[in-house]
Amino acid sequence: MKGETVAQNDPNSQDDTADSTITGLEPDRAGKIKNIEPAQVGMIGKAKSASAEAPIVFDQLAASMFSLTNGNGHPNTSVFNERFRNLDALLWNVKVLGAELAHKYYGDVRVTRMPQRSDAFKLGWKAVRFEDFLQNWFIEACSRLHLAPILHRKLWEEMFVVNSLAQSGVLVPGKRGIVFGVGQERLPSYFASLGVTILATDLDPAASSAQGWIETAQHGSLEKIFHGDLVARDQFNRLVTFEFADMNNIPSKWDGQFDFCWSVCAFEHLGSIENGLRFVEKTGQLLKPGGVSVHTTEFNYASNDETIDNWGTVLFRRKDLETLAGRLVTKGYAIPSIDFDIGDTPVDFFVDVPPYPHDKHYWQPNLSALHLKLMVDGFPTTCFGLVFSRMS
Repeated sequence: MKGETVAQNDPNSQDDTADSTITGLEPDRAGKIKNIEPAQVGMIGKAKSASAEAPIVFDQLAASMFSLTNGNGHPNTSVFNERFRNLDALLWNVKVLGAELAHKYYGDVRVTRMPQRSDAFKLGWKAVRFEDFLQNWFIEACSRLHLAPILHRKLWEEMFVVNSLAQSGVLVPGKRGIVFGVGQERLPSYFASLGVTILATDLDPAASSAQGWIETAQHGSLEKIFHGDLVARDQFNRLVTFEFADMNNIPSKWDGQFDFCWSVCAFEHLGSIENGLRFVEKTGQLLKPGGVSVHTTEFNYASNDETIDNWGTVLFRRKDLETLAGRLVTKGYAIPSIDFDIGDTPVDFFVDVPPYPHDKHYWQPNLSALHLKLMVDGFPTTCFGLVFSRMS
């Protein structure tokens, strides 16, 4: 689960990993709207504009315009429907083109699981780029977590966390880490297999904003983060514990208790950009001297001005991340280099669109789509990873 939201609950783009595929979990936003007959449309204008029922009336109007059939099972022949009813096919064709790009540029790697580049992992702040998926550090980390290397941004996030922590020297027996918004991640089990003690946290299911995460099977528990292919049950039970936590109100009892902290695509779900920045800053207080904090989030790379804020899923711009870096430095934390490059290959240029797996119009579940970038509420978006450390 990805934290405590204070705005509309919108569990957008959390990971659901498996060995053969990773599915984007962007929810189906089409509500269940009762159909009305086209003949009734004229009556809708009589609704009082100030009425509390106005949004419902508008939804009914939209349903009458875009439903494929009317109440009699006949095709909806409204002008709007005839113009737009093939849109789902056009979007699906975009998915197919993305899958073909993935096959052309990554097919050999996915089959052989052999890297094509061997550049050393560089600790730093960075966005998802296709070249990372070709690297030895990426392929090896996938192998250690028993995951197939595919072109999916959510897979990149976990490999970024693993490599950042490994290079920081904290994935060794005796170290202690904490994760926020753990959902059903594999990382706690993997870290426990290395002898690391983990406190996994997620939002209390009784919280008002937890229901959406529960309904989309993204809420965490101790049992959901045990992966027997990665660690023996007795070792997991000995090293991994679980507590509920509100990411907007982290208890002070954890200050200075951990060698590392991480979250995967979580702090964009805290209700506002400012709340997200405060959360990242707060995680620095949890670190022991020399400790490291690693996080990934949603990056609106196309605009440094307009973005989504004060919402269930916010999108961070370059200037927001630069503000965060400045605040961390001011507080005495060490940050490595920052790189906002989003890549320059056709794979990097491709922006995925709905439908996503589990959506109504994802017609062929076996289609493995290219998903490094996507549209979120009209903004081209990708994942961004950041890391900082507390001075020794």
